[in-house]
Amino acid sequence: MKKLLLLDADVIIDLHSLGLFDRICKTYDVCVTRTVLGEASYFKKDGKRHKIDIRGRVNVVEDVDLDSLKAVQRESKEARIGIDTGELESVSYLNCTEEEILFCTCDRAAVKLISFMELEHRSVSLEMALRTTGYHKKNLYPRHWERTFREFIKEGKVLRIQLKKLV
Repeated sequence: MKKLLLLDADVIIDLHSLGLFDRICKTYDVCVTRTVLGEASYFKKDGKRHKIDIRGRVNVVEDVDLDSLKAVQRESKEARIGIDTGELESVSYLNCTEEEILFCTCDRAAVKLISFMELEHRSVSLEMALRTTGYHKKNLYPRHWERTFREFIKEGKVLRIQLKKLV
């Protein structure tokens, strides 16, 4: 059985621009939230805009629990991290689901927030996700690197120590 991988819009766009989206889909059962599906609508390559249509190729999380959305918004506010709607919805789903799922994002704020919330064990860098597919080329962007991902995780842990109201 394939592992379940929750993707962020930036990752979907980057995978398309690098020609690697099909590779990820062969190794993982890919899912996205409804908002991310709407955000990942096109990518640029060779100076042209190309439409992204992944409906039917990924599982779409239709509704995320409202209480989980509110909880993640509170955590984001406490951490002083601004997060966009797609990532908010994805982190909320990650926070409330019982499924064994990995969240793949390259957004600094989202990675810091999942670390702040102690969800980093349920996340993966794009570089590591691609390595499990057998892809080892060096053409990834710095935001995809495992090293960058780990730096963002550390920043989230520092925020947790500095700002979390531990009772």
